[in-house]
Order: sequence, then structure tokens, then C-alpha cells
Amino acid sequence: MLRAAVPALQKAPMSAVNEWGAGISFIRDLSSEGSYALVGLAAGSDQKVTMSQVMNGSYTDVVSGETRQVSGGSLSFTVPAYSVRIWVLNGSGQIGEPGKYLK
Repeated sequence: MLRAAVPALQKAPMSAVNEWGAGISFIRDLSSEGSYALVGLAAGSDQKVTMSQVMNGSYTDVVSGETRQVSGGSLSFTVPAYSVRIWVLNGSGQIGEPGKYLK
């Protein structure tokens, strides 16, 4: 459902990839078609993620529905264990319902 709603998740290349022991973050940039997403994934524990050099603007986490404004090219957030956060530039809101794999 998330991939279907966010074109950048379907066909944009990954950039600014950052991997560490219990997580990964990356950007999916399809801004030429109006879709730009920041993705953070966590394994066995909650993970604090800071992404820099991102486009400024209004972001919505399509998993939780939370919104944040980015004005300095950086976004920090926490990803719950065994889950994901997908911040979409000018996102329309939460997609689907939280469940076993989306918290």
C-alpha cells in the first residue's frame, strides 16, 4: 500500500545511503515527477536517525501521520524497532493502519 501511494518508493534510485548495525536510512528522489521520500528502517531496537542534505519543505511520515517542517536541510526522527518511517515531501497523510510490522 505504501509503495503504491508513493512513486519515489516504486522507481527512484536510493541515495545518501547510511547503514549501521541495527538500521539503514536513504533518500528516494523522484522530484522530477513530484515525489521525494526519506526512509529509515530499524531492526532489533529503536533507532535515532538524522538525515542531512534533504530538500526543505513540509514532510509527512506516511506510517504515523506525523508532520515536520524542514528548513535547514536536516531531519531527525526515531524509528521504532522492527519498523519503518517514510517521510514524504508534501505528503498527504498517513497511509493504512499501524499493525505488526508498521508501528
